[in-house]
Amino acid sequence: MKKLIIINQDQFGYNNATYYYCKYLNDAFAIVYICWDYGRPKIEMDGVQVIYVSRKGNMAVRTLRFLRTALGQTNDNQAIVFIKYFKGVSLALWLLRPRQRFVLDIRTGAVNKSPMVRRFHNTRLKFETRFFRHVTVISQSLAEKLGLGRKAHILPLGADVISSSNKTFDSLNLLYVGTLFNRNMDVTIHGFKLFYDAFKDQVPVSYTIIGDGWNNQAQDLRELVSKYGLSDVVNVTGLIPHTELVPYFDACNIGVSYVPLTDYYDCQPVTKTFEYLLSGMPVLATNTSENRLVIQPENGVLVKDTAEDFYVGLTAVLEKRNLFDSAQIRREAMRYTWEDIVQKNLRPYIRKIHSGKIKES
Repeated sequence: MKKLIIINQDQFGYNNATYYYCKYLNDAFAIVYICWDYGRPKIEMDGVQVIYVSRKGNMAVRTLRFLRTALGQTNDNQAIVFIKYFKGVSLALWLLRPRQRFVLDIRTGAVNKSPMVRRFHNTRLKFETRFFRHVTVISQSLAEKLGLGRKAHILPLGADVISSSNKTFDSLNLLYVGTLFNRNMDVTIHGFKLFYDAFKDQVPVSYTIIGDGWNNQAQDLRELVSKYGLSDVVNVTGLIPHTELVPYFDACNIGVSYVPLTDYYDCQPVTKTFEYLLSGMPVLATNTSENRLVIQPENGVLVKDTAEDFYVGLTAVLEKRNLFDSAQIRREAMRYTWEDIVQKNLRPYIRKIHSGKIKES
């Protein structure tokens, strides 16, 4: 069986993409997964050998330890080494193993608010990609932003079906799941209040926000909810494990995929957009380039990143609610499942590299 080595900073099982790569490739490849040991509960998977690297010591000591461990596993020139971009280590591995068949995987560009910091990080990332013959990128727009040209292979974001129940729309029960860091979720609460004040006598509404950010941002949102007098209809839960999300996806029928409209978020697909659709929910989404590729009139509404437009978008959802078909939304979204993406995209791509059918660039 051909060998596939996956190198990722995230402890095994705590990064969705590489977890599902392993899940749907372990029948065809002998997989070795190298990662940090963050002390979290260890997740096991048949057919996957996980090698944990201790984080003891300062940054230089533990980075050298990680590099040494990775080098010890990448001495088989017949193996494919799939690296989720790891600042510095990715390039060091290439320099020390120049004949190894590497795939560099890029899931994000820089999203720091500082233009100078973003420029620095993206320039460094672009420089490091020059040394790799095979590069996978989460979106075409990010590949173009980084100037990767023809070497970029688009390996899109995926999701899984969380709720299998078909939704009805006698009420509007909104759900947001994700980080609160740099998301300006207070804007959506303000927009929801405008809608609630205008339509609370016409249709039952609620809004559940799951997640947290730095400096206890969930509590800040709870205080805003209380200030607006929305405590009976808006619930800011804080963090909830992914495995415990099913009841929330079952109970809600409108997904909120909200990121600020900035150039650095514009090329980043949003996981929850796909999870909502695969759960049969129409999506109220900000009008990014990536959301425009997915959200159509039959499965959602696109809005600007202002409270007023969030209100307008919710009004449009209300007007269209009897036109949404939950089962059809889920069927149309099945091409976004991790299984579909791995089986139809990643598996043939890796096999072509193994066979030499992808020309060296």
